[in-house]
Amino acid sequence: MFEPTDENVDELKLAISLPDLHTTDFGHLISLDDLPSTKFSELDYDAWFLSGIGSKYIRNLTNVCETQGIELVVFDSPYHDTTAIHDVVVNLANKLFSKEMPNNIDIADIRNLNQSSDHLLAFNSKREALCFLKEQELGEVIGGVYLAHGGTDLEEYEKSNKALQNHISDYGFLCSSFLSTGIAECTILLGVRSK
Repeated sequence: MFEPTDENVDELKLAISLPDLHTTDFGHLISLDDLPSTKFSELDYDAWFLSGIGSKYIRNLTNVCETQGIELVVFDSPYHDTTAIHDVVVNLANKLFSKEMPNNIDIADIRNLNQSSDHLLAFNSKREALCFLKEQELGEVIGGVYLAHGGTDLEEYEKSNKALQNHISDYGFLCSSFLSTGIAECTILLGVRSK
């Protein structure tokens, strides 16, 4: 009646580089201090979550990652909130590797958002995300990822989804799910296309 799942499915190969991140339970840590000595030709990842380096270095990494077939995902914050970036990256990595239900967020969702956006903005607070969305003039919000944490009930989850969707373009998308072990209030990643 049901086909057994294939246990040999390739597991996500994720690299993570953030300021002050010295260990990770999900993916492979590449210290920002080690970037100058990293042999980029040997990198073999599906995606690389990154923040905390200058735009010139990002341009160089973008070229390397394109050559290697690695999705370079650069996280930022409109408020220069490194804690929010850290929380969002760690929570997304946790969700991508967890088997927690609903298991409905995949690296393809992050890739789609990344490739459709000029800016990926991280928030660990609904209030800050909604304030940004109401006031922002950066460009068109084309999508996002929302993870409700801990004891968020279904009513609050639906209310938060609707509030976020009100600010996303008509042809945009919002991927949402739960992460019971999430750090901070919530995880929100917004993709913005510049004007």
